[in-house]
Amino acid sequence: MMLTLIILIAFVAGFLYWSDKSITASYYPIASRAVPTAFDGFVIVQVSDLQSSRFGRNQERLTKAVDKASPDIIIFTGDLPDRNHTDYQASLQAMERLAAIAPVYYVNGNHELALPFDEISQMYDAMKSMGIHLLFDRGEAICRGRDRLILLGISEETLYAAKGVSPGGLQPGRMDTAFDASTIIREIEAIADGLQPSDLVVLLVHEPQYLDTYAAAAEGRVDLVFSGHAHGGQIRLPFTEGLFAPGQGILPKLTSGVHQQGNTKMVISRGLGNSTFPFRLFNRPEIVVCRLAME
Repeated sequence: MMLTLIILIAFVAGFLYWSDKSITASYYPIASRAVPTAFDGFVIVQVSDLQSSRFGRNQERLTKAVDKASPDIIIFTGDLPDRNHTDYQASLQAMERLAAIAPVYYVNGNHELALPFDEISQMYDAMKSMGIHLLFDRGEAICRGRDRLILLGISEETLYAAKGVSPGGLQPGRMDTAFDASTIIREIEAIADGLQPSDLVVLLVHEPQYLDTYAAAAEGRVDLVFSGHAHGGQIRLPFTEGLFAPGQGILPKLTSGVHQQGNTKMVISRGLGNSTFPFRLFNRPEIVVCRLAME
């Protein structure tokens, strides 16, 4: 009896460790008429919600998984450190090693907003020194000949302003009670000013539950959105998008994979780490690999 119990405990412990630390890559081909000729076959790797977690020494297992995908660019969609078990060294090690693979573009998440301003500012400065592109309510163009991929980033500060709460005021587990979509639409339109008809427009934002708003901005010019935040619903059961996600509540609808609203596609990463809830079930940490294709 005792031996059986020990074996069972060891099995459960091993399964939980594997569920939390074994990284999988999800591959999504993104075919669209909006993809310019020069960006046919362009690879975007999304990393999200590290939450101060470690994946091997110096984040070796994470960076190996990303490098294997041969990205043209890497995007990070928020919650790099965690407010509950903050480890800036783990966060910066990951970013430094990712930046050695390909250009990295970053937006912040709700956990960054909950940390002391002076500490998070030092982290941002360190990231800038690594050459990481911080897209806080601004855009950048990636050019290949005359073709352009426009990356727009909406900061979590702007999302919080749309919710009517101050940074740190909305706890990660609480439902959003109000949302002013016009705040986000105005910001996206401001940073998207000067778009050309042939541009491929990609939006980076932390929270996925406002897909309708993102799709409505800039006269429907947002072609592709990348987000995280939902942690895949944390515990995934068959035929569900997980059991709970912040801002969506029980049995959420937007926690992973590719979703579409009008002409806008959204890719949601299940992320890598954990925060308040300490483990994942049937929901391994993931990186997302998107290969663009002309349609």
